Amino acid sequence: MAKKPSEWNMFVKKVFEEGRKKNPNFKFKDALKEASDRKSEMGKALTNVVSTVEDVVTSPFTKKSRKSKKKSSKKSKKSRKSKKSRKSKK
Repeated sequence: MAKKPSEWNMFVKKVFEEGRKKNPNFKFKDALKEASDRKSEMGKALTNVVSTVEDVVTSPFTKKSRKSKKKSSKKSKKSRKSKKSRKSKK
């Protein structure tokens, strides 16, 4: 299960969304700077953002397996070469 975003992350996201509404060229780094200046608002402003972020975080997802479907036997170069030479001699 994914870890919940911190209050700070949710606050920065809220500031970013507000900035984008006012200016489409508003960047995330600008949101970080502005959020840093507005830290005192952090606890008050998060009530709306918490529910939407939790919905996204708790949504189910599938995990891909890293295992290969076909297991290949690894042999040394020497043994592969000798096998090739045996086949060519026949």
